[in-house]
Amino acid sequence: MPSFISDLLQETELTARALLDWGNHLINPTVRLGVTGLSRAGKTVFITALVHGLIRGGRFPVFDAMAGGRIARARLAPQPDDAVPRFDYENHVRALATERRWPESTRQISELRLVIDYQSRNGMPHTLTLDIVDYPGEWLLDLPLLTKSYEQWSAESLILSRQGPRAPLAATWHAHLATLNPDGPEDEQAALKSADLFTAYLRACRDERYAMSLLPPGRFLMPGDLAGSPALTFTPLELDGAQSTRPHSLHAMMARRFESYKDVLVRPFFNDHFVRLDRQVVLVDALAALNAGPDAVR
Repeated sequence: MPSFISDLLQETELTARALLDWGNHLINPTVRLGVTGLSRAGKTVFITALVHGLIRGGRFPVFDAMAGGRIARARLAPQPDDAVPRFDYENHVRALATERRWPESTRQISELRLVIDYQSRNGMPHTLTLDIVDYPGEWLLDLPLLTKSYEQWSAESLILSRQGPRAPLAATWHAHLATLNPDGPEDEQAALKSADLFTAYLRACRDERYAMSLLPPGRFLMPGDLAGSPALTFTPLELDGAQSTRPHSLHAMMARRFESYKDVLVRPFFNDHFVRLDRQVVLVDALAALNAGPDAVR
C-alpha cells in the first residue's frame, strides 16, 4: 500500500508539472531539447557548434528555416533553472577556437537557453525559446533500473558479465563474489570491496579497447560527490532463485542500497528532467562501436 500511494503521488506531481509546462508553453513557446551520449560521443562539441552556428548565422543546409532565411536572429538568454548549472558555452568556444583543444567532457547535467526570432512559412514573425539540456548518456542507460528489482538486475548483470570479452574482465570480481554468503550478516567491508571490484570491472569494459556501452549503474563510473556513499556501495550477488531475503543479511543490505540508488539518483533525474524533454538527440561514437565489434553494444 505505501508503494501504491507513493506511485500515485509521483504520478500526480508529474501530471501537475506537465500541465504547468503546457500552460507556460502557450504564453512563451518553448522546446526543451535533450542532448546525450556516452563518454567521448561529442555532446559538448555538438552543442557548442550548434549554438555558435545559430547565433552567428552559420550554414545549416539541411535546416529549412535557416537555409530559407527565415531565422532572423538567435541570442542567448539567462539560465532558466536555478538548480541546474549553465552549459559553459563561452569557455567551450574558447577551448575549441582559441586554445585548439577538446573541451572537458560532460560530467553532470547542464542547460543553455536560446531565444530564436523567426518567420513562419506564411511570413508571420514568431519567437521560440530553445532550452538545450546536456546530460551524460550513462544516466539515460540507468532509467530501465526503475522497473527492475535488485534480484532481477543482479541476475541479468551476472549473466552479462560471463559473456564474450566481459568474462575475463570480471574474473577478479567473480572470484570475490564466490567467497560471499548472501544470507550471511550484512558486512560493510564486504560491500565496499565488492563495489570496488564491480566498479573496476565496469571501468575495464568502458576502456577504448572494448568500448562497451551497457554498463549500469552509470553513476559508478562518474560518482561525483556521492563517491563512497551507501547508494554507490553495492553489487550483484550470486542468489538462489528461490532464496528469500533475510532481514539484516548481506542480500538485504545490497537490495536496500540498490533501491536507494534509484531513489537518490535515477528517479529524481527522470522526474525533474527527462520527462520534461520535448525532443531528444542521442549521439553515438559509431567508429568506436564498429572497431570494438558487436559486443560493444550488448
